[in-house]
Amino acid sequence: MVDTRPVFRRWAVVAGVTVAAVLAASGPAVAGPVLPGAPPATVTLQPAGAVREVPTDFFGVNGARIISPENAEQWHDPVFRQALAGVDAGLIRVQGGTTSQWIDWRTGRFIQRPGGEFPGQNEGRNPILLSDWADVVRATGATPIFDLNVLTSTVDEQIAMLHEAQRLGMDVRYVELGNELWDPGSYYREVYPTGADYARAMNEWIVRLRQEFPDIKIGVSGADDSSIVTVALGPRIQTWNAGLYANIRGADAVVLHPYWTPDPVQADIGSTAAGGVAAWNSFADKAIGGVPAGMEVWITEYNQINIPFGEIPGFPPQLISGVPQTWAVGLSVAGFALSSLTDPRVRMSVLHAAIDGLPSARSRAANGNEEIHALLADGSGGSIEYGRTALNEALTPIYTRGREGGTVQRITADGAPEVTVALGTPLGITRVTSIVGAEFLGDHPGAFLVNLGNQPVHVRMPDALSGTLTADTLTAPPLSNPAFTPSDHVTETRTEVTGEATLPPYSLTQLTPR
Repeated sequence: MVDTRPVFRRWAVVAGVTVAAVLAASGPAVAGPVLPGAPPATVTLQPAGAVREVPTDFFGVNGARIISPENAEQWHDPVFRQALAGVDAGLIRVQGGTTSQWIDWRTGRFIQRPGGEFPGQNEGRNPILLSDWADVVRATGATPIFDLNVLTSTVDEQIAMLHEAQRLGMDVRYVELGNELWDPGSYYREVYPTGADYARAMNEWIVRLRQEFPDIKIGVSGADDSSIVTVALGPRIQTWNAGLYANIRGADAVVLHPYWTPDPVQADIGSTAAGGVAAWNSFADKAIGGVPAGMEVWITEYNQINIPFGEIPGFPPQLISGVPQTWAVGLSVAGFALSSLTDPRVRMSVLHAAIDGLPSARSRAANGNEEIHALLADGSGGSIEYGRTALNEALTPIYTRGREGGTVQRITADGAPEVTVALGTPLGITRVTSIVGAEFLGDHPGAFLVNLGNQPVHVRMPDALSGTLTADTLTAPPLSNPAFTPSDHVTETRTEVTGEATLPPYSLTQLTPR
């Protein structure tokens, strides 16, 4: 993820005020209030779309944040590694995203060059070495995705890194050729002026990598052109994919990084809770829809991002910078994760990031620490160090089930209440069904159902789930902040259901046969 604050300053006010004005004209952004004693809506769940095989290493986490001295030190802590292992991620991205393009793998220190990304960030920072990443991989049992440094290193050096990783016991199975090389920074523009230039350079890397590692899977860096960011960043990013797709040879996948931002209207819970599904719909239609046949899609970063509107001079004070990491955010990310799981074009789905906290002077200097939500709290701002965040609570059962593999299919709930979603990126207002789900088939059947709305919904099960099931349901007030507010917790209840079930508002339910 790159620091896009200067770009957002150019469009944020217009986008925020436009969406806010439409919201004011169109009414509340969530479904209407539930009348006392009113029965919940009843809908029949139906499988839809293609059935796809689920790799056991489908879900993962980006190995970030590693920039600030405080966060870098935490990656050396066995307690942190154990907490990260509790998420049950099948993949971990090494060495983060933007950081991977500016780290000397031999020293674990940031490369200092004019125009570089991390000037002065080595001071007081305990380097994270390849041996440290090997310890993380062993502790979590995850498969590494190596984000190769194609910006400030050489193919020979990166091949040497992969051989050293093998020596340290890491599986060299997946590599990315750089991170977000469409970045508008001058250094990126100089090395790779266009997507075509990047592709032609990477063709040589691909040949060399396959000579050394015949079974390796290789992903190349694409741009999420479903986002308004592509418009704000100019013609280079807008033409990046066309040049890449026309010139790349021998790659297995394109790597895309979708992010979304709810409209910055305070208490717009609907846009937050259902934003992930709305963003997925736009991303799947435009960005994934443009990927050439035969190429997989690797999502090695995704999340809700809070644009720091409050830091923009003159921005209307009634508009906030975004919500903190609430249960509504957790459900939003869970909705996106399940949507990616049921799309056969997607090979992996990796959340950014592993650890984050609340704002602090140090974290702001390290490219922000509060704008992208994470799985574990870092202890800053009064948060619980290594505390389980809303994203952690929502994703852990999904990740754990994903480690079992199997086959899966999307579940639809036609007739369920809808939620109005106003997003700043991808820009627009849309409506999505409040129920999103995925059904596991075969020898290990089951399902996940998320209720993104503020009304309970009564559902009739599809035929494959018509027997007696155990329903494990996670609920919390949508604005609660687990790991950040001591009194806020996610509640888990277990019931048995046969043929039908009621999904509480703002809930995630896992169904498994008795």
